[in-house]
Amino acid sequence: MRAAAGPGPADRAPGPDPAADAAAITAALRGFPNDFNDRDADDACALFAPDVVLHHPGAQPVRGRDAVCAGLRERLSDPARSYHYDPPDIHEVLVDGDLATVAVTWRLTVRDAAGAVIETVEEDGLDVFRRGPDGTWRIHRSHAFPAG
Repeated sequence: MRAAAGPGPADRAPGPDPAADAAAITAALRGFPNDFNDRDADDACALFAPDVVLHHPGAQPVRGRDAVCAGLRERLSDPARSYHYDPPDIHEVLVDGDLATVAVTWRLTVRDAAGAVIETVEEDGLDVFRRGPDGTWRIHRSHAFPAG
């Protein structure tokens, strides 16, 4: 006879799965360079929450997915330069409910129209992801700083 302590294990809804959430976040981060390098701004922008805020060294914060994506589209349509992201080095993904923090390093190579490297930028980042109502994880806050 079962005690009246509430529903048994078979009656409960599945709880959060931090490992699956971390895998989904990792997959989203790993997909971004492919979309970016393919100049697919729409898919690249899917990584960002509507209210995202990006912080980059020496620049004012960029607020909102529309502003982030406008800058992204401008860079990707520049005929004088090409941009290439390497796959990110994901150091840590910590999931807590509907929020997650990711420590990551990005490498971006910028080339001129002839293919000569203009610069290579390496930045460490601390990104805060938030799970949306549809279950999709997107970057809510991003802080980049020089690697090293």
